[in-house]
Amino acid sequence: MDRHLSWIPFFFACLLLACGGEEPAVDLDLEGADALGAGKSDEFAGVRQFETYFTDPHCDVCTSADKDHLLANSAMRARIVELIDGAVTSVEVAQFTFSQQPVEEALLRAHERGVQVRMAMNHQQARGDNPSTRLRDAGVAVNFIEGKDNGSYVGLQHAKFVIVDDVTIAMGSNNFSSTGFSVNDENTIVVRSRADDPIVAAFNCYFDKMYDGELTEGAGCSSPDARFTPSTHPWKMLRDEMRGAQTSIDVLMHHLVFDDAVKELAKAATRGVRVRVVVNAADRGETEGRRWDELRTAGGQIRYKQTNPELYQFMHDKLAIIDGKTLLNGSGNWSGSAFFNNWEFFVRLTNPEVVADFGHLFTRLWSWSLTGQSLDAGIDARGQDVAMRQVFFGNLHAHFQAEEGGRMIDDGVLHREVDDELVDVAAESNGQPMRHAFEYARDRGGLDFMALSPHVVDDRADDPPDIANMSPAAYEQLMATAAAVTDESAGRFVALPSFEWSTNSTGNHVNVLGSAALAKVERGDFATLYEGFLPVRREAGDAAWLMLNHPRTFRNFEGSLNGNWDQVFGVNLQEIPNDADRSHKFNDFGLDDYPPLSQVRQSWIDGEALPDEAVVRETLQNIAKVTAPYHRLMEVTVARGTEFRSEQPQNPSLSFDDETMEFQRYIKVHSDWDYYLANGWRLAPAANHDNHAANWGTGHTTRTGIVAETLTEASLLDAIGERA
Repeated sequence: MDRHLSWIPFFFACLLLACGGEEPAVDLDLEGADALGAGKSDEFAGVRQFETYFTDPHCDVCTSADKDHLLANSAMRARIVELIDGAVTSVEVAQFTFSQQPVEEALLRAHERGVQVRMAMNHQQARGDNPSTRLRDAGVAVNFIEGKDNGSYVGLQHAKFVIVDDVTIAMGSNNFSSTGFSVNDENTIVVRSRADDPIVAAFNCYFDKMYDGELTEGAGCSSPDARFTPSTHPWKMLRDEMRGAQTSIDVLMHHLVFDDAVKELAKAATRGVRVRVVVNAADRGETEGRRWDELRTAGGQIRYKQTNPELYQFMHDKLAIIDGKTLLNGSGNWSGSAFFNNWEFFVRLTNPEVVADFGHLFTRLWSWSLTGQSLDAGIDARGQDVAMRQVFFGNLHAHFQAEEGGRMIDDGVLHREVDDELVDVAAESNGQPMRHAFEYARDRGGLDFMALSPHVVDDRADDPPDIANMSPAAYEQLMATAAAVTDESAGRFVALPSFEWSTNSTGNHVNVLGSAALAKVERGDFATLYEGFLPVRREAGDAAWLMLNHPRTFRNFEGSLNGNWDQVFGVNLQEIPNDADRSHKFNDFGLDDYPPLSQVRQSWIDGEALPDEAVVRETLQNIAKVTAPYHRLMEVTVARGTEFRSEQPQNPSLSFDDETMEFQRYIKVHSDWDYYLANGWRLAPAANHDNHAANWGTGHTTRTGIVAETLTEASLLDAIGERA
């Protein structure tokens, strides 16, 4: 599967180192659309398999040479051809424009081997010598379809999708054209499910109506999450999603000329939702008028994507992302023509992986698009990005000293080393250890941000009092303290609440940032954390990003089998002298919770079989798929937060070898980080302190750098989400 894997790890560790003829908005009669319901979850959510494809042109204003290169290497086109070549019984194609010979040849091959091929093309494709007419002449069933004729405008067959064997749909914004597979910004989602899946069944129904030209019947095929035009069903879905937005609405739109949509965006911005819109620079005039003024006044942000009109290059997506967890996508622009004259589809998807992929797409296009001021000043996207972005330095992993009811809730200590002696500095905190840590990091450590990350595990009655375990009540206090310190810092420091879940002995620690609730998940049960706790937090609107703390994948010294590292190959594990060390092998970050490793791990520990690297790699890749919506960071510095206790800054990557009398440098970039990247994990590096002493920001020379536009909690969490 050639999934979309494009990403750039801008987050770094500082180791001291469509169509024309749009209609105006109209008054809508939404009666009958309510019966479709919200439909955000159903029994098929776990059945559907998704693939996402983007053109991702490497150029901003592309050239003919760029176009040739992108077209020759189009993964999107290759996947469409592959789907058609794999068809067994049927291929049904709905397209607005079609010029690509490789797709034409694949359809002809399918027809010649007895697959039923039907095509519903826009009526304008009936003229001249083109793939549609050539396939028709070769005996393929091709119908040329018109939309609604309202007297002044004849609607289009503007939907773009392919259905293979009644169970696989490839749908998105792209036409089968040279620009649609190359220099345009386009998307295609491949959905594979069962024929009785409401989304699949809806598309099958809609194609039949379209192919037969039954314009008034097509909208009746709509399901809760697949809506069709001409009708009010799609607009109602879009409108209700915008009205329900709590935190953000991000829009990429080829043409946004439907006044009612701009009005809803302005209403959302007025109630505090962050609204960002990207349209084509060539269509800047479409963003003028009273509704757009209301959107800008309410705080909505509008940017313009530069393209090359001479190549017919456009930002051609038609989508919105709501609260980072719901994707609204389709073939239709937000226009009166699309809703009420054309054949179009609009879908709502909540699969976290799909939404995350489209979130990355939006971030890329947002950063490549220009404000009106930049456009007027002739500044390009690179110059604007340099001018607007800043780098903030801090620490995402720190502890403090705290008890509650005689039990430890975090295991930092209020000690600091002064002149080689450990000194109690508890008096500095005035009984407020959380606030003291944040303020010290700000005022003495010079950090721009810091995350306090108290330990948390499940509650067990037999745990001794010195097992650090954060309580929900204390975590509420941590969040309140962080918010207060951030507010008091007036833009010069952000205090982040977070927590460090699990234990070293049950699969290592992970930090969770951006969660408003603690993970009281059984220690070591990574499957429940990944597939239970985190999806619930995301559904509640939390960012809930994960960082892998102090990885320990491989031995530091090849000559010894002692130690708490995780993986070794070509060695019978019974040769490991320490029973506890042996029992903890192959469990880092939930490796032991997922197949195929979970099925054979015990035989490795018992010495019945040698560890198999292929099994580990497959397991890591399986976990990567599950955790893709949440995993963002991995620490690459060596954890020395309990060793460095003075205010004299030291580099944790350096250690002195008493035998060689030399300094040695050791980091986990080309071991652990590279290893996880090679196995499908998309992780940015972090250089944290893991403080357990009262020297936040002063004892370590390392910093984690975050590239963001502003120093706010929301901006930092957004940047972490984008690995920026």
